[in-house]
This record gives sequence, C-alpha cells and structure tokens, in this order.
Amino acid sequence: MNFVGYYRLPPVRGVFFSPAQEERLLLLGCQEVFSDRCLAGGVVRSGLDRALTALEPGGVLAVPSLHALAGAMVDLLDVVRRLRALNLDLVVVQPPIDTRSDAGFFEACQILAT
Repeated sequence: MNFVGYYRLPPVRGVFFSPAQEERLLLLGCQEVFSDRCLAGGVVRSGLDRALTALEPGGVLAVPSLHALAGAMVDLLDVVRRLRALNLDLVVVQPPIDTRSDAGFFEACQILAT
C-alpha cells in the first residue's frame, strides 16, 4: 500500500474507534486506517506498527493531527525516525504538513532529536 491513515484514541471508557477520524482519513484517500487506544499505563502502538508494515517504501502515513500521531515530543521524534528509516512520508491534516513536497518538518525533528 502507498497511503494509509493512523490515529490514537484518548482513554475514554467505551470508545474503541473514532468514526469521524477514520472517515476524515478515508476521504483524504487512505487505502486503510489503523488506530491505537491510549491506556492509563501508556499506549501500545500495535496499530502504528501495522500501519508502517502495510506501507511500501515511498508510501505515506496520514494522520489527523500531530497529537493523533504521538502524545509526547519524544514519541513524535521516534515515529519520525522510523518514517525516515523506512523511506516513508508524513501527511498531517492539522496543522497542514506534507513531507512529500516539503521535508522541512523532518529536518526540524532531526535537529530537535540531536
């Protein structure tokens, strides 16, 4: 696959997926959407792992927001590192970020990581 979506859900009792976020990513053109649920003890990111595995090199991971991708800066930098290692791009709906046309976001994250 070349274009998949991903989002994290907050720890809200009884909420296991977000139709609004899923629909938003599908309307963006995602072929498949993966998600993870935040738990009190942290986030098990098996959905992110499945999303990255589903993508071919040169593919795109789309997320509704940076918070839907990672809850902390260290987690965000880790995901960006993984995307770069797999030769994948990132599209964020809000704020608008698209590393296919402007790699500045990746470069900024690399500076922060060092």
